[in-house]
Amino acid sequence: MKALLRALAALALLLPAAGPRAEIVLTDDLGRRVALREPARRIVTLAPSITEAAFAVGAGARVVGASAWSDHPPEAAKLPVVSTAVAIDMEAVARLGPDLVIAWKDSFRTADIGRLEAVGASVFVLQSRTLADIPRLLAVTAALAGTDARPATRAFETGLAAVRAGQAGKPRVRVFLEISHRPLMTVGGAHFMGEALDACGAANVFGDLAEAAPLVSWEELFARNPGAIIGTGPAGGEAEFRRAWADRGGLEAVRRGRLAFVSSPALGRPSPRVVEGIEALCRAVDRLR
Repeated sequence: MKALLRALAALALLLPAAGPRAEIVLTDDLGRRVALREPARRIVTLAPSITEAAFAVGAGARVVGASAWSDHPPEAAKLPVVSTAVAIDMEAVARLGPDLVIAWKDSFRTADIGRLEAVGASVFVLQSRTLADIPRLLAVTAALAGTDARPATRAFETGLAAVRAGQAGKPRVRVFLEISHRPLMTVGGAHFMGEALDACGAANVFGDLAEAAPLVSWEELFARNPGAIIGTGPAGGEAEFRRAWADRGGLEAVRRGRLAFVSSPALGRPSPRVVEGIEALCRAVDRLR
């Protein structure tokens, strides 16, 4: 009973506050207590995945500014751009007058918290690296905006379960997932794209690495000798991807022509839309079996 009560109390923090003056209090992923007197009305999102989450939970009309590459849904692409992966345009943020800024921990400098608070915004910092983080991303975003995350969460979880069920029992393929060719970059075990490979019945040849997006050497890749190579887009496209691997015939995957390219932009973001990207990835894995 005590465990049930604790679970219900935690869930209550993620639901919209009752009444227009009820305070919303949540702890962010820097361990900071963030309190809003009422649901946020003017929101700035500092990562494309957070922008997508805001629209997914029905808070898109409250987003007044977003990071670069926030291009989904189409309405998001029309928002003023206030940040890149390396910097925030504080003057642009100040002009928009947000009462809440939601930031992604991996691309956010804690030194910017005070600067954002100085323009009148509360700051909530979120971590989102794994597929399990996505329902929480939706729940927290909805709680801060006073909307309902449940429909979007159900759609995400149902879609992901359907993908896994459709791949169950199929032969596993040892895959190298290319994020970048120069320098050579892939994903480790603690990354949602590594989990996406697993959902598709593929074994990530660098899944034992703890780093989320490691740079690897050609010597390491040849030593692990994957049975297939999958490239992700959109940079360069499929033609460039295949040209780049043409002279690596010492690898089993290249020698046997087991290369595939996934151009879905949904695959590259830990957002609810990633299910679309995983479906595209699974189709590529199926072609390589």
